[in-house]
Amino acid sequence: MKKIILFLLMLLVISPCQATCFFLCMSILPIRAQIDTLNIQHLKGVTVSGQYIQQAADHYNCIPTSKQRKHSHSGYELVRSMMIPGVDVDTESGKVSTPAGAATLYINGREATFREIQSLRTKDVVRVEYYDMPTGKYAKDLAVLNYVVKQFKSGGYTQLDALQGLGYKCGDYNITSKYSFGNSNANLWAGYSNANPKEDMVSKEDYLLPDAVAKGSSSSGNDKENIGKYITASISNMTPKRTWMLRASIEASKQWDNIMNGKTEYASEYGNLAFDKTQYSRSSTVKPTLYAYFQKQIGSNHNFDAVLDCYYADNKYNRDFLEGGRFVSDVDEDYFYGKFNANYSIALPKSNNLTFSLHEYMRVSQDSYGGSADYWQHLHSSETIFFVDYNKRWKKVMLDFNPGLSYLVYRLHGDDAVKHVAPRLQLSSSWMPDKLQRVRLFFSLGNTFPSLNTVNNVSQQIDRIMIRRGNPDMDNSTLLGPGFTYSLNYKQISAMLSCYYMYMSNAIVNTYSVEGGNIINTFSSDARSHQTSTSLSVTWKPSASFNVKMDGNFTYARVTMADEEQQRGWQMGLQANYYVRDFSFSASCKSLTRSLNNYQYHIRQPWQYGLSAEWSHNNLAVVLEAKNLFIQDNVLKRSLSAEIYNLSEQFRRERDNSYVSLKLICSIDYGKKVSRSLKYETKNADSTIMR
Repeated sequence: MKKIILFLLMLLVISPCQATCFFLCMSILPIRAQIDTLNIQHLKGVTVSGQYIQQAADHYNCIPTSKQRKHSHSGYELVRSMMIPGVDVDTESGKVSTPAGAATLYINGREATFREIQSLRTKDVVRVEYYDMPTGKYAKDLAVLNYVVKQFKSGGYTQLDALQGLGYKCGDYNITSKYSFGNSNANLWAGYSNANPKEDMVSKEDYLLPDAVAKGSSSSGNDKENIGKYITASISNMTPKRTWMLRASIEASKQWDNIMNGKTEYASEYGNLAFDKTQYSRSSTVKPTLYAYFQKQIGSNHNFDAVLDCYYADNKYNRDFLEGGRFVSDVDEDYFYGKFNANYSIALPKSNNLTFSLHEYMRVSQDSYGGSADYWQHLHSSETIFFVDYNKRWKKVMLDFNPGLSYLVYRLHGDDAVKHVAPRLQLSSSWMPDKLQRVRLFFSLGNTFPSLNTVNNVSQQIDRIMIRRGNPDMDNSTLLGPGFTYSLNYKQISAMLSCYYMYMSNAIVNTYSVEGGNIINTFSSDARSHQTSTSLSVTWKPSASFNVKMDGNFTYARVTMADEEQQRGWQMGLQANYYVRDFSFSASCKSLTRSLNNYQYHIRQPWQYGLSAEWSHNNLAVVLEAKNLFIQDNVLKRSLSAEIYNLSEQFRRERDNSYVSLKLICSIDYGKKVSRSLKYETKNADSTIMR
C-alpha cells in the first residue's frame, strides 16, 4: 500500500518553487498524525466510522470536521475546505469542476441554484455526497454534489453579509430572513451587487484580403461594470413522505463594456489610417421567475419528484462603436424559458434500482434588431429527453445501464422546422477490491445542439472590415468517449487518478470568408473535436488543524476538418489550510494554464495565488482575502489563426492582479435555532442575441 501511495505522489509533478514552499510550511507548522474521529453514522447502507471520506460504489460520503464547518460560510467554501480529491471550487464564480466536467449541485436531493449553495449554514450540513458516477435521478449529470442538511421545526434568523473589494470597484450585499413553523419554512431574500474590474487591451488582427490589411488596437481603463439586484420569496413544506416548494422572484441586471480611450491603426500597402476608438455597449435584463418542486415517497420502494422552473426575460442590447465610422446595433428581445423534469424511482429486490426520467426544455424568443442590422426574428425550440436507468449492486461490484433518447426541434420564422433525434447511452461499472480502493470504468454517448444565438439570419457590421453573420443550417453534435478513475483512501491520504477522452462530431467553430472588401465571420458545424485529459488529485490531512491538497492535470485538444487546431498543456495547483481556535489561514496557487476555448481560441492564463485570514466567533465572522499581492503585470493572452484571418490579444485585467476583499457576516437567531435559509441566486438569463 505504501508503494501505491508513493507512486501516486510521484505522478503529481510540482515545480521546485511549489515544492520549496510546501516543505517550508511543513517545517514551520506543528503537525501530529491524527484522523478526525466521527460518530458512527449509517448512510444509505454504508457505515462511516473514523475517516472523513468514505467510498461507496457510486459516490463518496464526505463528512466535514468541526473546524471546516466553523470557518466556512457557504456551501462552496465548505467543499473547498474539505479538499475532496478531484473537486475544484471557485468560490467567487460558484463553479465546481471535476474530472468529468462541471458538477450539478443539490440540497437534500433537490437541484439547487448557486446562491442557495452560497448561503448554506455550514454547521447544519450533515455531509456532502459527491457522485462521480451519477445514477438514478442524477444520471443526466456529469457529476453531482448533494448537501444533506438538517431540518428544524421552529424559530428563525436574519442575516446580513457584505463584501467590499479594495483595489477595484467591487461590492456584494445581501439580507436573508427565514422563519420555520412546524414542517413549513417561509423565506425572504434581497441583494445588490456592483463590480467594475477595469481592463487594458492590446490586439493585432490580420485580414488576408486581396489587399492585405493589418489592424492594431489598444485601449486602457475599459469599463466592465456589472450591476445586479434581486428580491425573492418562497414557502416550502417537508414531511418524511412529502416535500414541496414554491418560489417567485424579480431580478434585474445591467452590464457595461465601454471603451473610452482607444486607438486603432489600419496598415496596408496603400498607406496607414489612424483613428480614435470608442465604444458604448450596454446590455440589461429584467426577469421575473417562478419555481415549483414536489417530491413524494410512495410506499417503501417507490419515489416520485418533479420540478418546474421558468422565467420571462426582457433583454436589451445596445452597441455604439466609433472607429472612423459608426457601427450601431440595437436589439430588443422577449425571451421565455421553461424546464420540466420528472423522475420515478423503484427499489427492486436484490439491490436492483430502476429510474425513469423525463426532461423537457422549451425556449421561445422574439428579437427586433436595429442599427446596422434591420431584422426581426422569432425562434421556438423544444428538446425532450427520456432516460431509463438500471443499476445492480453486488458486494464489491456495481453495474449501471442508462439508455435514453433525445428529440430536438427548433424553427425560425419563415424557415422549415429543424428536427434531430439522437440516442443517448451511459454504461458504468465500479469495483471495490477493499474499503480503501475503487476502480471505475464508463462509456458515454450523447448529443448537443448549436447555441441559439448563432442559429439565425442576422448580419451585423462589427467594424470597418468584419461582418458577423448567423447560420441557421447547422447539424446536431454527437459526443462519445470512455473514461477511467482510480481512487484511494488510506489513513491521512486520499487520492484520485482520472483519465478521460471525448470525441465530438459537428463541433461549432467560427469560419471566415471574403465578400467584396469585407471578411465574413459566420459559424460552421463541420469540425471534429478530440479532447484527452489525465489528472491526479491528492489530499493529505496529517491533523485536524492542517490540510493540504495538490492537483496536477494534463490536457490535449485537437480540432480537425473545418478547422485545424491543437493545444496541450499542464496545470498544477496547491492549497493549504491551517486552523487555530477562532482563526483560520489559507494559501493557494495555480500555475500558468494553456487551453483551447470554443475549439479555436488559444488561451494563456497567468499564474494566480491567494492568501486569506478569517476570524469567526458565534454568529459573527470577518474574512480578509488577498489575491496576487504585489503583482501588477499579469496578462491574459488569446489568439486565433485561420486561413484569411489572424487574431492576437492581450488583456490586463484588474481581477487577475493584486486586489483585496473584506467580508463581514452577521446573523441574529430568534426562537429555536434553525437551518439557514437557501439563499437565492440571480442567474443570468439566456439570450438568442448575436453580439
